[in-house]
Amino acid sequence: MKNQKYFINTNKINQMNTNFLIKLATITNSFTVMELLKVITERINAHLAKIDREFSAFRYDSLVSQFQRGNPKPLANSADFKAVYNAAMLSEQMTNGIYSPYFAGKFDPRVIVINWAIEQAFNQELKPLLKNPEVVGVYLEGSDSKKFATKQDVDFNWTIAIDSDDDSIAIYYLKNGAISTSEASNFVGNALKRTQSDIKQATVIRSSLVEAAVWSLVATSSDIEMFKTFIEHYNLTGIVAEKNDQLLNFNFGSIIDNKQVKA
Repeated sequence: MKNQKYFINTNKINQMNTNFLIKLATITNSFTVMELLKVITERINAHLAKIDREFSAFRYDSLVSQFQRGNPKPLANSADFKAVYNAAMLSEQMTNGIYSPYFAGKFDPRVIVINWAIEQAFNQELKPLLKNPEVVGVYLEGSDSKKFATKQDVDFNWTIAIDSDDDSIAIYYLKNGAISTSEASNFVGNALKRTQSDIKQATVIRSSLVEAAVWSLVATSSDIEMFKTFIEHYNLTGIVAEKNDQLLNFNFGSIIDNKQVKA
């Protein structure tokens, strides 16, 4: 498909108090494609609404609320709750406790849930569309987290620009994976054991969106030297902007360069 023209078809929804952006990259913008986008938007909306009912800490009957009240059944009876719980516990362990899935002493894994929800909706609703001959790429974004994929053997890439203080600091051309950006000013309850950080923004690329989100968040509560140890140990890829306007690029655990943001 060399020199093939691609069309980016988009739609938006709001669920879980979050705006979501759906994208389909296609080889036509036919009526069939428009109908496909409409149908898949409805399915993703329903999928996210179901997850919100099950995991919102603001719903009395949600699995999270039941667990907060001391009911162990969600962990025993729900495979989804167990998956989220295990991801939250593993994230706390891997980050040496900088990330914590507790709020006011109660289990409240909101950071894990929103990114897990994106991955679930993406894998179950969007990714199968790559079997459609007109679709070459799929993309789902919410809360500065993005999950995307492309069909094999096509020359299409997702172009993802990273901005900091209205300046472009990086552009990635990616086919498959996940990317998440966090700013030091983001409010996430007490999900972080905050320290004085010299990092104002962090972007991390992983195959797992949950991991990307946790590591980008942890960076904003770490000093640069501490986060470098995480970069090397966990083979992280991405970019951080320090408060002194220095940029730190890293790729699979190796520091690439450290240059100043252009004025």
